[in-house]
Amino acid sequence: MSWSLTDVRLWMIRYITSFIWAFGFLGNLIIIYVLTRKNFFRNSCVLYLLAASIINILSLSWGILQSLYNLDHIDPTTYSFVYCKLRQYINHTLLMIGRSLIVFACIDRYAICNGSARFRSFCQPKLAIQMIIANIFIWPIITVHIAFEQVLYKNQCIMISPYIIIYGFYSAIVAGIVPPVLMTIFSLLTIRHRRELRTRLNAGRINSRNDHTFTVMLFSQVFIYIITTSLFPAITLYKAITNTYIKSAQSLDIEAFVFFFSTSFLVYLNPASALYVYIASSKGFRKEFNAAFTNLSKRIIRRRIRVEPARVLAHDIPQTIRNTDI
Repeated sequence: MSWSLTDVRLWMIRYITSFIWAFGFLGNLIIIYVLTRKNFFRNSCVLYLLAASIINILSLSWGILQSLYNLDHIDPTTYSFVYCKLRQYINHTLLMIGRSLIVFACIDRYAICNGSARFRSFCQPKLAIQMIIANIFIWPIITVHIAFEQVLYKNQCIMISPYIIIYGFYSAIVAGIVPPVLMTIFSLLTIRHRRELRTRLNAGRINSRNDHTFTVMLFSQVFIYIITTSLFPAITLYKAITNTYIKSAQSLDIEAFVFFFSTSFLVYLNPASALYVYIASSKGFRKEFNAAFTNLSKRIIRRRIRVEPARVLAHDIPQTIRNTDI
């Protein structure tokens, strides 16, 4: 039996994306657990990474679970006006919040090794919390136009024709070009400044173990983000520009598969792979990871030791009473 690209796409959604969701959901939960153990809250970069992990869980769940649901059920966008309006709007908003948090984390790493004391003030945890909250409230306002562009027409949730090209350019630039460019610029600037400051008196503070660990973790995630979004701008623009072209069935199948692969598959690899990228790239994070779960296992063992004697005593007391009564 020969498989079409549509069959391959549906197979990937059912099995591979479900795998991505499961490991991504678990991985981001573990990141949250590891980074909330010690006094990491005093580090502004950690706050951005923690917030990004929470957003990653939401974006993975909203983006992937609905695709899995649609495999065996009627797509709600074909009959629900509200869901048609909200699906892409929420999905895009969550992804942009997560991307912006990583950009802020890159700026934070650059600021901490900047020679300007005023610029270094950006690394304050209090300011990081304010930036996270502002980011969460601002992006839903910026992206609200997506909800108005979607309409339910003849049991299909489609984008209004005049907005297709506009959204294509917007999505390619705002989601596909600007974030990786900013991440790359501030990452390269950080690397250059850290090298320059290694011989200065304050290099010990800048190159502290935790700061180095978080910087390596962040830059590794930036590298994965750039790889997984490299196809996104070109594919998005191509689909928008050629939307009115007459295409063959084979061309439509190829286009649908490539669009799915670049926008619905690769895009979710970045938020899903965060934990595994951190473990692979950062020795410091591996130590914190091992310490966190060693401590957790010890707590579980101690709890069991306390519980078992209590059960024994509870079981023996009635028997003792009966023996006394006799």
